[in-house]
Amino acid sequence: MYKILGSDGNEYGPVSAEQVKKWIMENRVEKKTPVMPEGGMDWVFLGSLPEFAAAFMPPSAVPPPIPSSAKASKSGVSFNQVIPFKNVRALVAYYLGVFSVIPPVGALLGIPALVLGISGLRFRRRNPDAGGGVHAWIGIVLGGLFGFGYLALIAVVVVTSGVVHRHSMR
Repeated sequence: MYKILGSDGNEYGPVSAEQVKKWIMENRVEKKTPVMPEGGMDWVFLGSLPEFAAAFMPPSAVPPPIPSSAKASKSGVSFNQVIPFKNVRALVAYYLGVFSVIPPVGALLGIPALVLGISGLRFRRRNPDAGGGVHAWIGIVLGGLFGFGYLALIAVVVVTSGVVHRHSMR
């Protein structure tokens, strides 16, 4: 049996442990509520008594069900991880980055691959289920490397041809 000191300053009880647990569930008492167990000499906090510790534990949270479209296949890899159809920016960046390896079109495809890759990463940050992080990074790396590389090569050729042309005019 227990005596409870209410927030209004009044003593309640003696009451049974079951009644105290009911009051805990109803949020009528809390961990810091003073209580005197039967035979006790002093008031203690309700949360310090082991018989009531479990009553103050939050109910175990059940995780929300995983949508069927996000469930992994038997191999542990979902289709969206292989082809990020939910993150079109990252997917397009990937293909543009891969095709930017081709010399004649590399300068034209590399820069959009870089821009779309960055956009795809930002989209993924806002929507983690969209996937496509690896695809976006491939677009960024290949697009930046070959896009700017071919632009630098074109600039070198133009400058060199201008110098040669000027030198031959003399």
